Amino acid sequence: MVRILLSVIVPVVLPTALYFLYAWFIARRARAAGVAPDKVDVPWSWLGLAGMALLLLSLLIEFTYGGFKPGGRYEPAHMEGGKLVPGQTK
Repeated sequence: MVRILLSVIVPVVLPTALYFLYAWFIARRARAAGVAPDKVDVPWSWLGLAGMALLLLSLLIEFTYGGFKPGGRYEPAHMEGGKLVPGQTK
């Protein structure tokens, strides 16, 4: 469950949530200044760099905590006594 959270959910949801929070903040600030929110410049370079940083962080976490142990052996799923035994590492 933690692997799914760190490798799938966080890299997808966190940047989206941060973008919507940023957009809400900028629109609020623009309305307070009397400027139409759709006329505000978006700092695409900073957003791109933040996305790449989050991508690198998620890859680092995946490489650190995911995968097989060195020298480990994968045993594929197989039938044992009429029951399916899931694949596992040994």
